[in-house]
Amino acid sequence: MAIDVDRPTMPPQNSGLQPSGVPAQAGEAAMATPNGLVMPAMGQQEDGGGFDIKGLGRMLRRRRKPFLIGLILITGLQVARTLHERATSPVYEGEFTLMITDPINDRPGNEAGQQLGGAFESLARNTASIDVPTLLRVLQSQSVIGPVYEQLLAEGVEESDLPQLSVEMVRADDSARGVTTMANGILRVAGRGSDPQLLGRGLNLTEQAFLNWSTRQRQERLRDGLEFLAEQEPRLRATTDDLQRNLQRFREANTLVEPTAEAQALLNQIEQLDGQLKAQEGEQLRLQELRADVSSGRLSARDFRIAGAEGPRGIPVGGVGSTATGGGEVSANLPNQALLDELQRLEQEIAQAEANFQPNAPVLVSLKASRDKLLPQLRRGELDVVDAALRQNANAMVTTRAQIGRIANQFRQQPELLRQFEGLQQQLQIADGNLESYLRTREQFQLEVAQQSTPWKVISPTEVGNIPVEPSLRAGLTQGLLFGLVGGFALALLRERFDHVFHSPQEVGQELNLPLLGHIPYVEFFDGVRRDKRFLLSELDQPREIKASNQHFTYKESLRNLYTNLRFLSTNKPMRSVGITSSLPSEGKSLLIVLLAKTLSEMGQRVLLVDADLRKPHIHSRLGLDNGNGLSNLLTDEAADWRDVVQPVPNYPGWTVLSAGQLPPDPPRLLASERMAQIVQDLATSGGFDLILYDTPAAQGLADAALIAQHLEGMVLVVSLDHVNRDLPARSLERIRASGAPLLGVVTNARRRSSEQDLEYAPYGIGTVYGHYTGLDDDDADTDGRTSGSKRRLKRLGTQVTTWLDR
Repeated sequence: MAIDVDRPTMPPQNSGLQPSGVPAQAGEAAMATPNGLVMPAMGQQEDGGGFDIKGLGRMLRRRRKPFLIGLILITGLQVARTLHERATSPVYEGEFTLMITDPINDRPGNEAGQQLGGAFESLARNTASIDVPTLLRVLQSQSVIGPVYEQLLAEGVEESDLPQLSVEMVRADDSARGVTTMANGILRVAGRGSDPQLLGRGLNLTEQAFLNWSTRQRQERLRDGLEFLAEQEPRLRATTDDLQRNLQRFREANTLVEPTAEAQALLNQIEQLDGQLKAQEGEQLRLQELRADVSSGRLSARDFRIAGAEGPRGIPVGGVGSTATGGGEVSANLPNQALLDELQRLEQEIAQAEANFQPNAPVLVSLKASRDKLLPQLRRGELDVVDAALRQNANAMVTTRAQIGRIANQFRQQPELLRQFEGLQQQLQIADGNLESYLRTREQFQLEVAQQSTPWKVISPTEVGNIPVEPSLRAGLTQGLLFGLVGGFALALLRERFDHVFHSPQEVGQELNLPLLGHIPYVEFFDGVRRDKRFLLSELDQPREIKASNQHFTYKESLRNLYTNLRFLSTNKPMRSVGITSSLPSEGKSLLIVLLAKTLSEMGQRVLLVDADLRKPHIHSRLGLDNGNGLSNLLTDEAADWRDVVQPVPNYPGWTVLSAGQLPPDPPRLLASERMAQIVQDLATSGGFDLILYDTPAAQGLADAALIAQHLEGMVLVVSLDHVNRDLPARSLERIRASGAPLLGVVTNARRRSSEQDLEYAPYGIGTVYGHYTGLDDDDADTDGRTSGSKRRLKRLGTQVTTWLDR
């Protein structure tokens, strides 16, 4: 790393608290105490539950090269293994299929067998539903397939080379219903072996053995069936003859020919009379309602019609001589048509009189009196007609009920005879059906025994493939890809576990989601600056002290770019106070801020460098300045003036330093005071500086950086590549955000050489020019001979490999 400061952490000041120089444990929130120590915040923990798919994706992108190497290597090995096994020990497969269901005698839709004693025929054949597991075990038993292996061994085949045979029922996919059914009539025999010719020979022998076994089984079943039928014939004929004689005696004794038809005729008569009775009862109800309307005066003479017309309720009405038929119709003739005509005439005259005279006119009163006398006479006639119809309909109902009772008594005498007759007839039909089925089955069995046919048929003969089926290239490739994915993921996860640091500036920017203000490349000259206790400024401008002169240009150019980016962050108002911090000590923060101030001074900027690290200050030692008076003195003495304390850097006009001063016993209390805010404000508004840089302690484990940040215009976080744990910068940013100071961005600092950095300015040819100017050689430091050079080259090679993997 170009900027490397070996800064020790601060020793513990209280055994009961966590030291301020030690980072908080992962998963704990930190809380600063007045003494600068950090305690875990009670009840606050990071949310570590759940599956972080985004984090996993970022990890795979970072470790894509180890992942791809594991994927390609493991997949290639698996495919190579599959190809080797396919070439040295291939496995061939063959098969044939048999139809084991008789399409004529065993068809499920045999309606004749079902109607004429199918169960009797099934008992004779002894062929119920196929027991698939038992059949498969029998076919693979030694008694059936054993002779096949014995014949192959007799032909000189080694026992280890015998094919492996398997028997199974063919499954048919029912795509219409989306289910799989078992086809009990198709048998599939498959074989596997290393020799295709021997496999075909074994399958042919097995095919013939299965056909012969099925023929023997069929003949045995047919002979057993004939014996069974011969035993049943005398009993069947005797049963039929007895039932016929019983039926004849029953008819003679009860003088019956067909009792079922006679009983049905009686039932039809009863149903017809019940319908007629219901119609009469309905007519009776309608006549009663009509009489109630006439009695109440709601029905007048004008509503009647002549002979069978319907009244207002849809019921034919009339006068004397009315009748009620069986269909429910009542018809009558009016008693006096003259009364109706007179009533109609009076109504017309009343209507004319009401139109011409007053309501109390004598003529109108006389007409209404005549109408009122005529209405009672007409109502009495109407009631007589309705009463006559009611009496007539009631008599008809009595007659119908009498007929129903007489026929019902006659029908009650028939059920017992009918039951006996039907029982005898059913028994005779069953006996006749059994006898007919027996005769037909016996003829069929005799014909089949004479035919000597084979029940099983070969659907597809033996076929052996010419291409090995195992090991499968597709299965090997799929398995290799699966193992490769798992192995690649494990390799990437392993690399992530043991190398949990940032390796590139772009990775830092993407992870932290902050602007990348600059990148400080690797400069070999800065290795071990603190360890060697060298004064920096006395050597920086001496080219002979820089091993590779292009590094001199690259780090200065990177600092200029950093300053340019800082200026662009605030275009409306110049930014005066900027703090620089890091997650951990020894990330090169203090050396970076010294080099940045030096570069800005060389660019003509007025720079004030404030050493705000009141615990382990380093700025004065790097610049060779006095640290007697400094920031701590200003904070403790309110009467002190900062102009009396700042020190100019020799030979660098415009560069002024405010050192840390004497180490106080309680830095956080001073940094959080109003005096600190006043000093920062006075320095920013004095007008004597273009930029004020504050060197703050590390953000992790100490509250100092957060306390200083709340007084500044912005903070910059330094992240060292290949050094700091990638979780720490994010925690540091959270602490800085909690102080309320704006985060300007991050600056990355390279810890080791990388080819990416070596070629950063190669298009301009700058590195080559400076290298020839200095005349330095990379091998000047090789003083240990060939052995040390070999170790160094191996170490460099390992570094290059890991760098390439993590890039």
